[in-house]
Order: sequence, then C-alpha cells, then structure tokens
Amino acid sequence: MANSTGKIKSIEIRFLEAKLNKPFGWSQRWTTSRSIIILKLTTSENYVGWGETYGSYNSCIEMKSLAELVIGQDSDNINKINNKIFSQTFQSHAFAGSASSFMSALDIALYDIRGKFLNEPISTLLGGCLKRNIPVYATGLYYLEGFPIKPHLDEALGYIKEGFTGMKMKVGGLSISDDAKRVSQTREAIGPNIKLMIDANEAYDKRTALELSELISQDNITWFEEPCPSRDFHSNRYVTENSKIPISGGESLHTSLEFSRVISDNVFDIIQPDICSVGGVSEMRKVGNMANSFGVKINPHFWGTGISFSAVLHCMSVQRILNNSQVNAPYENQSVLEFDQTPHPIRDELTDKFIIKNSTVEVPQKPGLGIEINEDVLDKYLKGEIINVY
Repeated sequence: MANSTGKIKSIEIRFLEAKLNKPFGWSQRWTTSRSIIILKLTTSENYVGWGETYGSYNSCIEMKSLAELVIGQDSDNINKINNKIFSQTFQSHAFAGSASSFMSALDIALYDIRGKFLNEPISTLLGGCLKRNIPVYATGLYYLEGFPIKPHLDEALGYIKEGFTGMKMKVGGLSISDDAKRVSQTREAIGPNIKLMIDANEAYDKRTALELSELISQDNITWFEEPCPSRDFHSNRYVTENSKIPISGGESLHTSLEFSRVISDNVFDIIQPDICSVGGVSEMRKVGNMANSFGVKINPHFWGTGISFSAVLHCMSVQRILNNSQVNAPYENQSVLEFDQTPHPIRDELTDKFIIKNSTVEVPQKPGLGIEINEDVLDKYLKGEIINVY
C-alpha cells in the first residue's frame, strides 16, 4: 500500500447536459434540460476521486487555469490546496464565479480519494457518524405548462406514497393570490401532518414577500425559501423579522465567509448551503459548525447527482443536533436534507439510486463517497470537449 494518496496527476472536467421531455417552471424561467459539471481527479498513486458542481461549458473552460494551479500538489493536503485556489482568486474578484464552483468539486474529489486511501467513508474522516440515516424531504411540485392543479396535487400525493413526510413546492411564477390558492389546495390535499415548504427562488421584494406570507399564514408552512434575492441581506432580514413563517435561504452563497454575515446578522431563520457552491465538504462543515454556534438551523440545498448527494449526506451525518433535548426531531432541532425528485436523466443514470425509508436516506458506508460512477453516462451526455489538465 502507498504511504500517501500521491500528488495530483490529472484533472478531467466535463460538462454534461440532458434534454427533458417536458419542461417545468419556477419563478425565474422554464427548465428544458438538466446539466452538471463532473470533475475526475487522478493521483500519482492512481487513486481516483469524483466531484461535481454547477455551471456551463464556458465555466469548464474557465476552470482550466484553476486546475493548472493544483497539478503536482499533494492530494493529502486538502487545506493547502483550497487555500491556494482561494488566495489566487479572491482579490481578483473571480472567486464568486468559477473559482468557488471549481473548489467545491475539487474538495469533494479530494475527500473521496482520502477516504478510499484510508478505506473509510468520508463521515469517518469528519469524526464519525452521529446519524446513519438522514431525514430528507421531496423537492418537486414545479409549474407545468398551463399551470394545471390536478397533476400538481397528484404529484404531492405520490410523494406521500413514496414515504416522504415533507415536500417543497414552487411559488413566484404566478400572482401571489394565485400562488396562495395553490398552496392552500396543496395543504388540503396532503393533510395536516405532512410538512409543506414553499420556494420563491428570489422572486419578490420584501413587501410582496410579506404579503404572500400573510395570505398563507393559516396553511401551516414549515418555511418560506428565498423570498428575496439571496444577497439582498437587508430585505431578507426584514422579511425574517416580520414573517409568521420561518424564512430560509443561502443556496447560492459561497464559502463560510459569506455565510458568516448571514448567520451572525440573523438574515435567515434557516440556512441552506449547497455543497456544490459553498466550497465542498470543507466549507460545508465550517458553515455547519458556525450555524450550531449561533443557534441557526441548517437544512442543505441539493440539485445535483449522486456525487454531491453522497457528499452532503456524509456532512449531515456528523452535524450536531441543534439544542439537544430528549426529543430530537427532524425540522425542529435535527437537520433535514433536500432530495430533488424532478426529472434529471444524468442523476438517474450516473450512480445507483438512493433508497428512501421512512423519509430518510442511509449514509453510504463504503470508502470515500461510497458510490460507484457509471462512466458510460459521462460519454452519453457530454457536451463540448473534455477539459484535460495534466
């Protein structure tokens, strides 16, 4: 056995995209395809790690110069590698774009390699599981063409049959009165005991957000996600302070530095970092610890494939219970994880599916991420050229 994971020998960056048979809508636009950037890292000792992030093919091209920075670096020293990327890009104001995305994917891949080298799952590298099964909720209930309500309600009932105890629906694509009506119809259909969340994807100004919050205040909404633009901290805090419904956000924020102000200034009741944007496993853990210190709930965002889902499962498995008590319950003092259920051919084919049991998903126990990658899928959905860096 090698004494270390070796130096970073090569990085392959691929942009994958799959067209959808039927588009679905949200407040900002209609989604007609699903895409993801996949990073494959190989070391001099022939360990392979996988990471992923969001962006376009142009993002992949921009990441090439960042990948060149870390070729030849010791893959064991994750902190040093992350600091190199951060220090080389932060002052140039480039970090908020491709640099943060690249660091997220690279960090996940480095943890995958480290776990494989030690023959341990990432959760063990992070100190060991506090929870083997992570509570999840279903994300779906987007708008369909013509905005029909029956398919929407059928979808909601389907999630209950699949074992979910919570679900999230979209608002912001219709008038607030029409959306409020859909929320009430959804609540009536699923009954009083299923958690229901709403997500506006930054659709509103602070006054409109509060008006919608008031309209649905009797519908037992667990949280109202991204009512205003995420970096409009003033408006979001105003809504948080005045809404009867808890307010959440933060999926597009980068690193613990951006979250430090959001958490310390009580911008949101619940923060929702995305491991593909925040900076990978390393930054997700920093944000998680910070949230615990300030007594803020953390319920991570997820929109990728099994690579990032596995990574965030490992992070959540070591997340301490908030305000520990004899009754530790999801949504109350135990974090819950988003489980995207919308159409995503790449996600469905790239890894084995994660099994839902009692609205939880088991943390993978095999080394590293604990998943197998179907590399045929990489060729099937590849758009543009592979970005190879040696």
